[in-house]
Formats: sequence, C-alpha cells, structure tokens
Amino acid sequence: NLKATNTMIKMNQTFILSPGYISGLTQSDGSFFCNIIISKQHRFGLQFRPKFTITADLNSKYVLDSIQFYFNCGILTVNNKNHTAEYEVVKLEDLFNIIIPHFKQYPVFCAKWHAFNLFVVIVSAMYNKEKRTLEGRRELLKMALSMNISSNRKEDRLDLLFNLLEIIEEKDKILIPNTNFTIDTPVTDENIAGIIDGDGSVYISFQKNGDINTGFSITTDKLSMPLLEQIKNRLNDIGSIRKGTKDELVYSVTGLNQKTETLIPFIDKNPLFSERSQHYDKFRTVTLLLKDEQPLSLESKIKIVELAYNMNKEGKHRNLTKEQYLEILTTNKKKEDI
Repeated sequence: NLKATNTMIKMNQTFILSPGYISGLTQSDGSFFCNIIISKQHRFGLQFRPKFTITADLNSKYVLDSIQFYFNCGILTVNNKNHTAEYEVVKLEDLFNIIIPHFKQYPVFCAKWHAFNLFVVIVSAMYNKEKRTLEGRRELLKMALSMNISSNRKEDRLDLLFNLLEIIEEKDKILIPNTNFTIDTPVTDENIAGIIDGDGSVYISFQKNGDINTGFSITTDKLSMPLLEQIKNRLNDIGSIRKGTKDELVYSVTGLNQKTETLIPFIDKNPLFSERSQHYDKFRTVTLLLKDEQPLSLESKIKIVELAYNMNKEGKHRNLTKEQYLEILTTNKKKEDI
C-alpha cells in the first residue's frame, strides 16, 4: 500500500514507537482473548487458544507493521470488506516470552488489566503443560469466559461448554469479576498518546449559521472512569467526563484556551502515529486560527472549509455538501455587508 508507506515515511521523521504507546493503543484497540473450540481431538472435548490482537483502520496498517517489527512475532491480516487490519499473536511461545513480559512492564488498565491477568494464567498453564486434569480444565474455562464478560457468547453455548466439563452447580458457573476499580501504576504520556490514537477523536464542526468550532474527545467503555480521570488530571484537569447514550464514557475538551494552552502542546510533545495524526494537523491549524483571529474573516473560513470540510471519512457525515456550506458563508457575508 503505497499511500500507507508514504505516510509511514512522513510520520517516522517525528515518531518513535515506544513501549508505552503500544500499551496505550492496546488499551484502546487491543484484546487479550481465549478462543474456546469444541474438539473431540482435545482433552475433555475442548481446545483453548489464547490470542493477543490489535486492530486498526486499513489506512493505519503501517502502525501495526511497526508493532509487528517491534515485537518480532505474530502475523498481520487485512480485511478489505471492513477496511481493517489486525495484528495477531497466537503462538504460545511468543505470548509467554514476548507479549506477556511487555505488558507486565508496561501495563494496561481497568477491565483490560483484568483480562490480561487471566490471560497470563491461561497462557502460562498451557505453555508449561499444566491444568490438564478435569478440574484444571474447569479453571481454564472459567478464566477464559471471565476475560471479556461482554463478549457475545450465547446462553446455550455457555451451557454446552459447562456440560462438556460436567459443571452442573450454578455456583460453579459464576464468572470471575473484574475488581480493578483503581489504577495502581502510572498512566504515562506515551500511554495517553496511544489511547488518543485508538479511542480519541479530533473534529471540526461547521454550524449552519456559519460558525466554525473544533473539538476533542476520548470514548471508552463504562469501566474506564479511573483511566479517564487520570488523563484529565494529566491534562491540567481541563474538559469534562460524561456518560454517553450507549453506556460508554466520553471525555471531551471544547474550551478554546484549554485546547491551545494544554491539549495542543501535549499532543505536539507526544505525537500520534496513525492516520489520526493527519486529522490532528488540521484540527491544530484550525484551532490556532480560531484563537488568533476573532471573529474569523470570510477568507479564513473558506480556507478552513477547503482544508478540513472532508476531514473525517471524506466528509460523509456532513449534512451539507462543501459547496452548499460555502454558499451559506458567502450569503451570510453579503447580509453583513448590507
């Protein structure tokens, strides 16, 4: 992909892939998971296949290429239909010797840390050929099911898995809860850069009355409140955290001074690496222009429209086309001049 390669060359001039960034991106777009496969060839009819993945938009595949190069293991797959790429590590030897030591040294947080700790026990047991009795397999099953409680396993599928290992009592089917409600390790600037690259959003809003604003947000699962509070704290306590409509949490920064005095200097010092870095460049340009020129001249507004109107997803979510919006701006200007 020539476009991705060119972007990578451009970005590599300013970006150094750090272990903390990888853990931050994993917090957002990574997964510690264990596939449970029904198989007559395996002990007690079940096969456990732990895997570590990070997913990215296809335009940011070069980020995963760099992570694969960094770890020197795993494979990359591309899904053109979903326009995504995935980095995946499944070899027990690589999980045990490379992936697990990395995350022990550069941890993830909240529910992801809960999943990781269960992942460590499963991988270690399988790598060392432990937990091979029926009781041991029951422990593995319980841990595998407890890693990602919100996964889409259906009730009848769960019953089938429990029956295979003769788990009958309801009390034995209770999964291991996440108890990571505080953060005991530092959330580093590199972590935050990775989290922004995965779950962050920078945008420019074009109002029907001709006003132009910029915004920044990070969206996480509902269990990540301690993490968002740490990020907010690191960013001089700017912005606010609210619950979204789908039970998610949203940290957003909208104040102009907050963006120019705190957010932009932070991201400039801790750069993004994915395609989002190009969106950030436009966000930065527009935000600084809004700060320097109040109110914006028609000339500046047209410049911003040309630069950023089709910024995210080629502008597909805009209610008006670029041409219609430019028309509004010139009409408004004429009204002001009368």
